Amino acid sequence: MQHALINFIAQEWRALRAPALWLALGGLIAMVLLSVQLPRQYIIDVGYEEGVGNADLPFLRDFNTAEQGIYGSYRWSGGDSQLVLLGFGTRAAVMELRWLPIGEAIANVAPLTYQVWSNDQLLAELPVWRSGSRQWLVVPPSVHGHLRIRLVSDTFQPPQDPRWLSLPLERIVIAAVPGGWAWPALDRLAWWAGTVVIGWLIFARTLARRASWGLAIGIGALSLAILLDPVRWAYGAEAAFTAVALAYPLAIVVQAWLQRQPLPEGAGNALSAIVAIAFATRIGGRFYPASMPGDIGFHVNRFHEALGGLITIISKNRGIDFPYPPGPYLLLAPGRVVGIETPLLLQLGAALADSLSPIIVYFIARRVLPPKPALLAAGIYVFAAATYLVTWWSFDTHIITQALYLMLIWGVIRAWEDWQAGQYRYAWILGLAALSAMVFLGHFGFLLSSGALLGMLIVVVWAAGWLGAPWAQRVRWPLTIAISSGAAFAVIFFYSAYLPMFLAQLETARTGGLTAVAGRAPISREVLWRTLWQAGLIAHYGFLPIPFAIAGLWLTQRWQGWQITTGLMGLSFVVAIIFAALPFITQVSNSPRYLMALNWAVAVGAAVASDALWRRGWLGRLSVSGAGLLVLANTLWYWLTPMLWRARPPEPF
Repeated sequence: MQHALINFIAQEWRALRAPALWLALGGLIAMVLLSVQLPRQYIIDVGYEEGVGNADLPFLRDFNTAEQGIYGSYRWSGGDSQLVLLGFGTRAAVMELRWLPIGEAIANVAPLTYQVWSNDQLLAELPVWRSGSRQWLVVPPSVHGHLRIRLVSDTFQPPQDPRWLSLPLERIVIAAVPGGWAWPALDRLAWWAGTVVIGWLIFARTLARRASWGLAIGIGALSLAILLDPVRWAYGAEAAFTAVALAYPLAIVVQAWLQRQPLPEGAGNALSAIVAIAFATRIGGRFYPASMPGDIGFHVNRFHEALGGLITIISKNRGIDFPYPPGPYLLLAPGRVVGIETPLLLQLGAALADSLSPIIVYFIARRVLPPKPALLAAGIYVFAAATYLVTWWSFDTHIITQALYLMLIWGVIRAWEDWQAGQYRYAWILGLAALSAMVFLGHFGFLLSSGALLGMLIVVVWAAGWLGAPWAQRVRWPLTIAISSGAAFAVIFFYSAYLPMFLAQLETARTGGLTAVAGRAPISREVLWRTLWQAGLIAHYGFLPIPFAIAGLWLTQRWQGWQITTGLMGLSFVVAIIFAALPFITQVSNSPRYLMALNWAVAVGAAVASDALWRRGWLGRLSVSGAGLLVLANTLWYWLTPMLWRARPPEPF
């Protein structure tokens, strides 16, 4: 133990002394110094809180909620509202404030003046014009490089309104005054320098000889962010540091565990890097100030209800009532014992489940692929935009259940192989029963998707067994008993409580169709096609992995014949096609998470096709590289826009 600790410290010390790290830190400092010398103007459309553009968050604090009026978006200020631009630099600024008119109904109670403070210094006390106004002020430079403005005034409370209001603000424009040398905000620079150091330690440990490439890409992305938007870059400093600080021990633990597995050389390190990057980008995005909250509030309330004993509730999605299983909450519940706050516990649990999933995908892919393409499958799975969509929507129970679903797929593959060899019959029956019950009790959408997949598999196995296929006769009974046991457990101890609701929905559907169950008008098929194309195939995967995956499935079947892995891939596509077609028949948009359940099959199939194309010369490599860049660009868009501008991505399905 002591020898291992000494080796660990020596390895990290060597990494810290690497010239590449110090060159990167020097480049970061130079880029920050350059950025604060450039002319800057920031436009903040007050009240515009969601969408790419001049959004007002996270810059505004202690304002009232955003509103829309005849003049556009705006917010009512409070008694002490603030504007904070972190990382603005030690430079003076000219600030314009655009105030909206004040209506006659509140003219007698609205404040007559307001004060503008900058870093505890009173700049001016200005009059309030009832007809609205545009007012300009010169803001002196701050010594710490952060621009902090306070708008202080009296407040009033309108009748039948719980809020305390002051003045309606429409827009803020701030321009740095050119001339002279400016210094950056040193605390932001320190946080980002710490992020680079820890990120380098992760790269040096997992990427080995390619660590310098990873560092160069990271510094290049940081430099671009500093030049394009230094204030948003500054706001992300603490979130980035926290994310990599958490990813660092995760990478160490995952790497240590993978080194004990019978993996090809370098595979464990590469998987550790994939896990660390996936975790850091997910949890870092959630930590970014005022990023898209998603359903985290719903899950916090639901978590406490489940722990209080209320486990059978009815949820509603697009008009249709459905059960909401509590399984993932119960899995995370021990974290509350050690004092982790519920929102953090849910976000950490979801990020861990999602970032560890590529390990399972790798093991699945190895049944049909060599090591390097299997690593590509793991990367496609976790870095396609689909998994980031559920992160931003904070579908935490979905994320955890999807990881359990992958474990179930892997368990079916392993059990199938062992049963063919006459091994571990009863152990795998118990294991698959437990895994299937956890999936069925994790998320209702995955109950439908996985139930359809496993049901089809059982039907195929029994049909083949009746036709005399020996491979089917060896697995039909243990597979059926295992899955049926898991389903029976979930139905008896949870879903049976919803039997009256299901019967009522069946009766409503029988008399009025599924649109009557949803209580909504039928959706046009044109809208459904557009949604499937744009929000589904393009937003989830960047489209190209879908045809790649279909080609990869065909190639795998052609080269290796049908086996359990390719069979599950093929059945996954069949299930996805069925659920994709149902809305066009019922004209109801509700569907299980069939595209998300298909994600592993898309990743493996796309990796098969990419590997085959890569080996066909420079033109094939160019095609694969171009497709990969397009998919990554799609992923970056759906990672950055919800984080920086709270732009809601399509809801995953």
